Amino acid sequence: MGCQTTSETLKKYPVGTNHSGFIAVSKKQIPLPSGEWEIFAARSSLSSQNTPMLSFAFGNRDRNAPIMAVTVYTNAEVTLGTGWTNLKACNRSNMIHLDRGETDSGGNKGCWFINHKRTTRSGNKGNLFNEMIERAKALEIRLPVTFVYSGFRISDTHDVLTVRVYFNPEAEGFDAPRQSAWATNDWHIDRIYLDRKKDVYVEKMKTWAAAFFSKVEAGFNGKLVPARPAAK
Repeated sequence: MGCQTTSETLKKYPVGTNHSGFIAVSKKQIPLPSGEWEIFAARSSLSSQNTPMLSFAFGNRDRNAPIMAVTVYTNAEVTLGTGWTNLKACNRSNMIHLDRGETDSGGNKGCWFINHKRTTRSGNKGNLFNEMIERAKALEIRLPVTFVYSGFRISDTHDVLTVRVYFNPEAEGFDAPRQSAWATNDWHIDRIYLDRKKDVYVEKMKTWAAAFFSKVEAGFNGKLVPARPAAK
């Protein structure tokens, strides 16, 4: 059943199709930021416990968009309730911002965070982020030197969902970082305080991310309104 469910979902959301509102995977509704989003990459995998998983990368063809990409990682079907390992990002101390959240009465665990990421290929040549970058370059979409992204993680004993939303600070008038290496990047937590405008930008992101996390929580429980995904 796992392979069938995974295959059916990938057929429902093929690379190159446009979506808005949210996508549905199993019982989850996974929200997307406002606007239309094209699937740049999609793949299936198995978790460490051999649970069928799905990953999607969405891109924005608008070269000057303040939000340029979204990645999604989630289980393709409800598990037997063995639970999930914690996301390392939810415990890191070198994030621009981290909200660990609390476990609610239904056993849901969640966190959201803000950090920066270089727009370079990394790790395995075939990983989802690399595929997303390759697709953007093929479409001649100019990427910023550094993304500032907000990440969202929620899980219970049966389901897990991780969403990352990648912002383009250069579209908001910021210069490309003088140093692009991660540890010395102008968007590193130890350096952004040198620029008041970056502080203001991050505060706006916090407000946006806190509101979007509410949508992620609602979608995780299949309670987004309106409850109709739109594909074009």
